[in-house]
Amino acid sequence: MLGTTVELLLAPVLVALSTVVARRFGERAGGVISAFPAIVGPVLLIVALAHGAQFAATAANATLLGLVSLAAFALAYARVARRQGWRASLAAGWTCAALAGLAAGLVAGGKPAPAGLLAAAGSLALAWRALPATASAASAARGSMPARTVSAALLVALLSAAADAFGPVLGGMLAALPVLACVLAVFTHREQGAAAVIGLLRGMLAGMVAFAIFCQLIGMLIVPYGIAPAFAAATVVAAVVQALALYSFHSTLTSATD
Repeated sequence: MLGTTVELLLAPVLVALSTVVARRFGERAGGVISAFPAIVGPVLLIVALAHGAQFAATAANATLLGLVSLAAFALAYARVARRQGWRASLAAGWTCAALAGLAAGLVAGGKPAPAGLLAAAGSLALAWRALPATASAASAARGSMPARTVSAALLVALLSAAADAFGPVLGGMLAALPVLACVLAVFTHREQGAAAVIGLLRGMLAGMVAFAIFCQLIGMLIVPYGIAPAFAAATVVAAVVQALALYSFHSTLTSATD
């Protein structure tokens, strides 16, 4: 119950923050921000306090497997978005996410580290490279913030209700499903078109490096060193990696406009 409450509070905040950043610095930067583990981090902490370090380590590794679904969603959505609207793109994205998640669960579900990290890194890298190239998009529309945040809260509530019924492996995988990606992609696509949503998804996939590192560090450190040191170290490293990703995108954008 506490984990669901945290998700319901933080998901709209992260959507709002990524939207604000996108309006100021572009959709790619907004995508990077949306990938920060601000939701999964507190939820894994609650899991660790409630069920113990080993349970949380298993859930963190399973969350990495869930990134396979997110990578599939991003790639399928972006590919279809070049020629179709948001409905067809969303259907393709969720279909591929479900199939990829099922395959990841069957192949690597329950296996120890670094199975989750390898699956996450490989799928994110392949999806990022396979995304279609686009030109820079215009700044984000101004009227969608309430709708975005409410949609994120509703989707998180539905996902949390399903995840609560399962153990650490399936629950962890469900935690990484592309809920925020879905909300941000649909609204960006509707308001700004294919180029903007592809830029958003490219930034999101790049930002997921910090997400993956965070989960991997939790899985590695929480049992031998304890909950507090593991979460402190993972948060600091993830923040540094995310800042570097933002700086890289900002530098690229500045160079392109000079």
